[in-house]
Amino acid sequence: MSPPRKGRPTTLTSTRAAARVQTTVAIRRPDDGRILVLADGTLPTFEAVAAEPWQDVRSIGGAMRDALGMQVDTLRAAWVSETADARLYEAAWIAGDVSRASEWVSQEDLANRVAGSPALVAAIAGGALEPASGELQPWYVPGWLDGMIEWIDGRLADRGLHRRGSVRQIRSWGRSALLQADTDRGLVWAKQVPLRFAHEVSVTGLLADLDPGLVPPILAADPGAGRLLLAHVEGPLLSAVTDEVAWTATLARLAETQRVLSVERDRLSVAGVAAAPLSTLAAEVPALLADDELSRVGQPGGLSPAVAALLRTRTAAIADACDALAATGIPDSLDHGDLSASQVIVGEMGPVIFDWSDASITHPFLSLAAFLDGRADALPRRADLERAYAGPWAGAADAATISSASQLATIAMPIHLARVYRDRVLPGFEQPWEVDRVVPAALRSLAGALAVDQAAR
Repeated sequence: MSPPRKGRPTTLTSTRAAARVQTTVAIRRPDDGRILVLADGTLPTFEAVAAEPWQDVRSIGGAMRDALGMQVDTLRAAWVSETADARLYEAAWIAGDVSRASEWVSQEDLANRVAGSPALVAAIAGGALEPASGELQPWYVPGWLDGMIEWIDGRLADRGLHRRGSVRQIRSWGRSALLQADTDRGLVWAKQVPLRFAHEVSVTGLLADLDPGLVPPILAADPGAGRLLLAHVEGPLLSAVTDEVAWTATLARLAETQRVLSVERDRLSVAGVAAAPLSTLAAEVPALLADDELSRVGQPGGLSPAVAALLRTRTAAIADACDALAATGIPDSLDHGDLSASQVIVGEMGPVIFDWSDASITHPFLSLAAFLDGRADALPRRADLERAYAGPWAGAADAATISSASQLATIAMPIHLARVYRDRVLPGFEQPWEVDRVVPAALRSLAGALAVDQAAR
């Protein structure tokens, strides 16, 4: 397994475009919650030269060890600036020298005592560092890491494996905590997801039984705790591969699996996958498009009033597309929910797909639409990808119906995503800002497609 990276924009302006990122770390003392302030009145800060996604926390521990001689547990990103050139992380002190600390100050005193950029000071004053409850994301609370490491070591022992070296933190955000460790038989990955998304654990197990190799090899799984221990899969992400065969093979393999599950949907229900039928989506289109908060109308990263108005004039057309797709007769199956080339590893034995937390039982062609979103001018050609996906569905519908379903899914997919985020995803995040721009981004894409379609008429 390679480091998961969600393919869609998850929140603020892409940090990968920034050359340097000012990274500030609030180190909290676990026993009393007080926060370390340095002698110059600042919080520990370092500059990241190559900007990685803000969810990636692997550099935090090393920077604090090098600068302060401290061992810390990185809990979360507490704030990311609108321009994505500054970030604030919260960490818990574990061990090491504290002589560099001017003092440990209380949460109440911090905003008045710390120096820094106006935006950072404003974020702290606005409550960015209010302690997380851990009810939704338990890894946001000091002490979680110890329990997770104990679980990893226990499950490795069950397999006759032994860890070599320390467990490394890779990611920490609302969707998951991701850790990495070396063993006497190679690299492993450990992942915990919120209980709201614990079906990812069961779905990964189901897919491993159904089509070994479609998902990373499972070393251990605990659906009740939302935990997975996975073997490493060597290979690049599909997004870095130009060979058309790898792309078409990914869609063909996914479609074959969906075709099987379309007649075994009870297995998906048992795994905890929620049903999201298109037959009920059309009726919800007006409410979804009228939800200014979901679309962040007029807010940073949200829809402009003009785009929101355009979408609302096309409410009937969007609802009709949902109804028409539902009426194609292609049976519901497993939809990945967020499929992109960044969630596929091109392994030695073929494509490996991960990150199933947004999965639903719904029209399978929504996965195709998500995968193709934004690839109209990219290689491989869209037509070749559609053809590869359509092959396994030939027994379910004729060629004209399959072609129609592919086109209708491009309209239905963004509004399906809006419903899933409203009902399931956003309520599962203690910090909704982490993903509250996904829906506006999808709806902007939809508005563009509808405007082009209207102009062509």
